[in-house]
Amino acid sequence: MKIRHLQLNTSVLKHPQKVMDFITKKNVDVACLQEIVYPISKESPMRKLSKKTGYNYEEGVHFYFLPDNKTVAMAILSKWKVIEKTLHYYNTTSYEPKELRKEKLISVNLLDDKKEADFPASRGLKHWVKSRCIINTLIDAPKGLLRVITSHNTVSSLCTETVQMYEMAQMVNSIVKHAKKYPTIYSADLNIRPQSYSVKKISEVMTCHTEDFTDTLAKSHVAKKKDFPEGLAVDHVFSIGLKHLETKLEDVDFSEHKAVLSEFELF
Repeated sequence: MKIRHLQLNTSVLKHPQKVMDFITKKNVDVACLQEIVYPISKESPMRKLSKKTGYNYEEGVHFYFLPDNKTVAMAILSKWKVIEKTLHYYNTTSYEPKELRKEKLISVNLLDDKKEADFPASRGLKHWVKSRCIINTLIDAPKGLLRVITSHNTVSSLCTETVQMYEMAQMVNSIVKHAKKYPTIYSADLNIRPQSYSVKKISEVMTCHTEDFTDTLAKSHVAKKKDFPEGLAVDHVFSIGLKHLETKLEDVDFSEHKAVLSEFELF
């Protein structure tokens, strides 16, 4: 059986209906979505839309950004039943999302990332306060069980590789290496190029299908106006135990990232 997979950073979910319409139009079986942002105490718009369209929705919250009353999360959508979900947390001692308060921040402009200082590596340092979640699901596909994992690294100046990125890569490596050997798809916005220690570490246990990509940013991404006019590849797809048929990019008008569409065969 063939599996259609979508990797997409939704750009703080400005257009949830368009995201859902794209998923249904492309007949996506499993989608990994980052930057699911919505008001604290409210239900995710993507959860509501998933219910309406018959998709199963599993969410993992990174942190609660109290100054803006925002839940910052990511999600896995699946046509098939999710029979198991585990949330792995990085940068938090309680294994739960942090509540980020104004007095705990180096910069209050954390979500929109406005420039407040020009110290070397300051962007990576201020984003270090964010806790990060890895969603690890087991899905009951028609031809057998399928593991789907997603995550989203913190950002840094010019997408320079940081310790946090590499440590997250080590966690993903460990999750896959020590888990039962189910066919697995892992995709993420790693905020780092394919030519990196982090991608190399993950590639020890899975095959990277985006290693030759040079640009996964949409035309509207702010980085293309200044730092990376030629683009930058930060969204990645890996797998093990499946036949990889193709991975392609598609520009969309509802995100600052391109949609990364992959097709696999499970047998």
